[in-house]
Amino acid sequence: MRIETDRLVLRRWSKADVEGLAQLYAHPSVVAWLGPLTREEAASKLTRDERHWDVHGFGRFAVADIVTGGLVGRVGVMRQPDWPETPEKDEVGWTIAAGRWGEGLATEAAAAAIADAFGRVGLQRIISWTTPDNRASLRVMEKCGLRLRGTTAWKGRDHLWCDVRATGRAAG
Repeated sequence: MRIETDRLVLRRWSKADVEGLAQLYAHPSVVAWLGPLTREEAASKLTRDERHWDVHGFGRFAVADIVTGGLVGRVGVMRQPDWPETPEKDEVGWTIAAGRWGEGLATEAAAAAIADAFGRVGLQRIISWTTPDNRASLRVMEKCGLRLRGTTAWKGRDHLWCDVRATGRAAG
């Protein structure tokens, strides 16, 4: 599975990506939002992502720079069975290397992942969430057509959540 955009390649994970993912999650700016990952936790995350692909036929992609091939992030749709707000549990999420923030890569990658989930996979509704203070993530959601639907307390934190339907309209 491989998707190319103007600047990125979204592809399945390889064992060689573990170190790059651990480095991505070691940057203080990423840690502030998502917490750190040890190398072992990064390997576990990639194993979980690949298992999700095997079970559901979709999941988080490795995001690589189309020119250099270097890992610049992680993006894709994952089923979140414990999500409480909607019957649909498919969530789009992203992490981009802090050194590449502000280039629009999260929006480019997320839009490609959403298009794949609606087109190839056939999902009808995708959700996403962020903490209220993560305005940059909320902007990515808006640029990808997701619309703010509400707030919820989930996993011990307050979240804003958004959704989009395959028709391009917010659900509801």
